[in-house]
Amino acid sequence: MMALSLRVLGNYNLAEQAVVSTFGLIWNNAEAYEDDMGPARGWIYSILRYRISQIFKEHYDAIQAASKDQDESVLNEVSSNLHADVREDLPATPAFYLHLEELPEEPQKAMINMYFSGMSQAQTATKMGMPLGRFKENLFLGLQHLSKHLPEFSPPHNATEKIGEYVLGGLSENEEKLVYKLMNDDAGVSRIALLWEAQFTHFLSQLPAQVASSRVWEKIKKATFVRPASPEAATTISEPDDEDASEPSFVSGLRSSARKLWFMLPFWRILALLLAIAALVSWYMSTPASAIPYKVAVLDSSMSKAQTGWVVRFNARGDAQFSPVLRQTVSEGLVLQAWKRSNGTSVPLSLIRDSRAFALAADKVGPVAAGDQILISLEPEGGSRNDRPSGSILYQGTVADLQR
Repeated sequence: MMALSLRVLGNYNLAEQAVVSTFGLIWNNAEAYEDDMGPARGWIYSILRYRISQIFKEHYDAIQAASKDQDESVLNEVSSNLHADVREDLPATPAFYLHLEELPEEPQKAMINMYFSGMSQAQTATKMGMPLGRFKENLFLGLQHLSKHLPEFSPPHNATEKIGEYVLGGLSENEEKLVYKLMNDDAGVSRIALLWEAQFTHFLSQLPAQVASSRVWEKIKKATFVRPASPEAATTISEPDDEDASEPSFVSGLRSSARKLWFMLPFWRILALLLAIAALVSWYMSTPASAIPYKVAVLDSSMSKAQTGWVVRFNARGDAQFSPVLRQTVSEGLVLQAWKRSNGTSVPLSLIRDSRAFALAADKVGPVAAGDQILISLEPEGGSRNDRPSGSILYQGTVADLQR
């Protein structure tokens, strides 16, 4: 843990800070961890790398200034000499390395540099002298190869590669939001994240070992909340802070229960569901009858059914309200185009130039029936020249009648 922190942050005091705070989080929230969440090693390192990321952002300028003179030889050695016995105390080379070496050099270096970077993907790609698109392709190629050959990722999941990219780090804010949505929709996705985290720790065996000083252990002791296992053991434990000492026992118990709930995914799912129901009831009571949707279409990604891109609501008059769920960035020279498909016939509805909600009047949409499809395609600037989508269909959904 010290070796990883020092490699990314480049400063021993910052590395020490990352490790100490990580141990405090692990100790205080250990009850929230359950075996079915994924490997404990992955859970531990996910917390460490989250803290490293926070500290990296807080001290970005200083770290960047120091990294200009940083020796890259260790990272190059990891990239080009994965089987070298750098550490004699380690067991034989694991399957992870064997399958990693089957890849071309570029995907290997892309994954390793991203794991140790602390920066965004774009910044890491620039540091490697590689275009961002090619860098992301190399990441995907490497992750896809590993997920196919490592038994830990069987049976396959359609989000395995994307979660691996998230664990490597450097995703944009919008990409991270997509991953969080995947995790909320599917509990198995969180397990995949910890599996990737545990696998990537194999990279650490190539780093020079770092021995934590006695000062680190003293700080860890102070950062952890120790509870006596028995009345006899209580005499050996340091006195709590004054604030805790004056707390009644039931308050302390509530604090502990709240801390555990904070780190439990089911708690947040139930809370989100209750808030959604409350918001829906409030909205329904305050919404004019003319604005209540009579029909709705949920447009899912054509590449991943777990990803919803748009929701289209039709009121009693037939007006359509398009609401984005994700922010879609379109390259220059391209545009999104909305379509209605009924009985095999496609009708263009509107060009979409940004990810903002918009409305279409009933006379523009035309008659809409349950079973019709709403599509959003990627088209050249100005839209399709044909009476049907000419580019890739990014999102599609079927109209459902809410009044039936």
